[in-house]
Amino acid sequence: MSPFEYLLALVSILIGLAVADLSGSLHRLLRARQRVRWDWLPLAAALLVMMLILEFWWIFYGLGTSVAWTHYSAFLVLAASLVCMFLLASATLPDEVPEEGMDLTQYYRENGRYFWGLFGLFVLLMIAVELVAEWDHIRDAAVLRRTLLNLTFVAVLFSLAKVQNRRYHAVLVPVLLVFLTIQWSHLRLG
Repeated sequence: MSPFEYLLALVSILIGLAVADLSGSLHRLLRARQRVRWDWLPLAAALLVMMLILEFWWIFYGLGTSVAWTHYSAFLVLAASLVCMFLLASATLPDEVPEEGMDLTQYYRENGRYFWGLFGLFVLLMIAVELVAEWDHIRDAAVLRRTLLNLTFVAVLFSLAKVQNRRYHAVLVPVLLVFLTIQWSHLRLG
């Protein structure tokens, strides 16, 4: 096995754990649906996280030919992004629904700064992973353009952590979903 194949296995396992945590939280909410006061915004944010986690695997798979992964410093950037990704998935939806019920609007408001801060950090680390893998092409116009676009995405995520206005979130979260969907349109395996 090549170094990349070992790393792909590790990345796939940790992504699987993150997807399982997020899916498990959603499952518990659905099972206790009578005790849950629903809100679309945290569910849209959860969809956004799921899309980004899956995109991370897809992008990492595409970056696999890079020799950068044989360096410990590149591995540390990758490991930090994987830990951050798991923390983000864990923070997206509540882990339990108490007997007295759960208000998703309140959960989103109380958890928002932590959640969106982790989200911004995760995307920053994803950018770092991509730049490490494409270090030899760092000055290419396409890499620079993609990096600037992703840094704009990070700025929006950090603004969501800072601004507590629900209308602001209600506009930006769907815009981010559209943005990620458009980004997905170019992804191909092989």
